[in-house]
Amino acid sequence: MGMIKKIYWRLDLIKKALLSRRMTDWVSITKEIFSSHKLEPHHPQHVFLRKSEGLGLYEVGEKKIWFPLSFDPSILGFIYTEIFEWRIYEKNACSIRPGDWVVDAGACEGFFSLYVLERGAQVLAFEPVPELARALKKTLEEYIDAGRARVFTLGLGKEREEKTIFLHPTNSGGNTLNQEFTELWGKEKAKDQKKRILIVSLDEIVSSLKLSIGFIKADVEGFERELLLVARDTISRCKPCLSICTYHLPDDWKKIPEIIQSFGVNYKMRFSGLFDHVYGWKNL
Repeated sequence: MGMIKKIYWRLDLIKKALLSRRMTDWVSITKEIFSSHKLEPHHPQHVFLRKSEGLGLYEVGEKKIWFPLSFDPSILGFIYTEIFEWRIYEKNACSIRPGDWVVDAGACEGFFSLYVLERGAQVLAFEPVPELARALKKTLEEYIDAGRARVFTLGLGKEREEKTIFLHPTNSGGNTLNQEFTELWGKEKAKDQKKRILIVSLDEIVSSLKLSIGFIKADVEGFERELLLVARDTISRCKPCLSICTYHLPDDWKKIPEIIQSFGVNYKMRFSGLFDHVYGWKNL
């Protein structure tokens, strides 16, 4: 990042912090503003162990996961670091408790689902791309058999409908329902693939399962607002902790807290230091 870009980036963070005073984590944002960001974080390498029916078994850090051979595994080390070392989906009282049912929206490779299960909670994992969902079921097989995990080959959105998902050629975490995002893929865009997938509402699934949800994590590449708008009943009834990405659309950091507040729930909310996540929990 050049000097001019760094200045504009810092000014943007300061603007967001001042406009969201009650939700700003001033310690974290001050650290980000004054950080030189010179040190490149170290991420564990993925080690290929074996393959089976189009899936590869990889070891990343201390975890073993199945991942489609048709997808690039180079992103796995970074995601592992985000979840198991940086713990980006938890902050303050927004935390996973043993016994909770946790919604993992945008489960992808399954590291967050594993993190949830290792914390003694249970998980509903939603991954709409069939190849990734099949790998996820194999990764979580022992937990599924024990009744602690369920994997849905579904996306979450406003209503039950079919939509097209665009598959990023190198970053499986970048698969998106928003075609405009593919313009950011640059030269890789020419290699993109797409699939038709089924979208349902979170309220529909939770109501059918008759579960109480304790935590919702949503990292769904620009579809977070649609997911939340029809999770009103679940959030109002269960008062789960919320960990929602707010960096995919330029005004997500403003609109997503507004949606949560519109439900009439008495939540405390805090942003991450980069304003790329908002965390919410019941205000006791």
